[in-house]
Amino acid sequence: MKKNVSTPECCEKNNIAELLCIDESLSEEARINAQHHLQECLPCRRQYQQLKKQYQIIRQEIDRPVSNRVLDLAKKVRSSDVKYGLVLCEPVESKDQSESETPYRTKVVFTANGKICGDHKTLSEYDFKSLPNDQIAIRAMTDSRCNELLLYLWRAETDCFEGWELVIPGESKTADFSPSGASKIALRDIEELGDIVVYFKEKHNDSASGNSHTNMMVPLK
Repeated sequence: MKKNVSTPECCEKNNIAELLCIDESLSEEARINAQHHLQECLPCRRQYQQLKKQYQIIRQEIDRPVSNRVLDLAKKVRSSDVKYGLVLCEPVESKDQSESETPYRTKVVFTANGKICGDHKTLSEYDFKSLPNDQIAIRAMTDSRCNELLLYLWRAETDCFEGWELVIPGESKTADFSPSGASKIALRDIEELGDIVVYFKEKHNDSASGNSHTNMMVPLK
């Protein structure tokens, strides 16, 4: 039976546990050697088990849509300088509508610490289940420290927003949404997202049509 043997600097020097967790930068031979090392080295094995749990939590946070309670909590913790609100997007007809693009008209339902109070003070108070399946909700929150407006998409029966983009006319940068529907744009009043026509289109559909970008927000003319 092999003993658990390790030098004090073993884990830190080789980064064995972390490399196995992120599953990168290891050749097949190095991976096999690392797995054998974990069987013999108790400190490295413990570190690997701890890191594995942490990375699993991180992956879950990335993959799962952000909940309304989490956003409400963030607002409560930093209520003095955080503004957030709810923007609903309802599909509308358009003469220029294409098969790959669906236009939506936006409406700011309410903002906390903003100009539009509405009937709600928190996102948890709003009944998202009452929204029709064809409507999209944008939950927006300011982060003044980073000079950004954070965006979180929500739509019934949609768990993944991978490949979605946001393009605002006049701005050079596009906002790419994570699989959980999170993205960010330059800091501005949430009310500026209201009363405009938006176009949603998944990025992977662009390759088929030859278009690499999707206009999701354009001023209402």
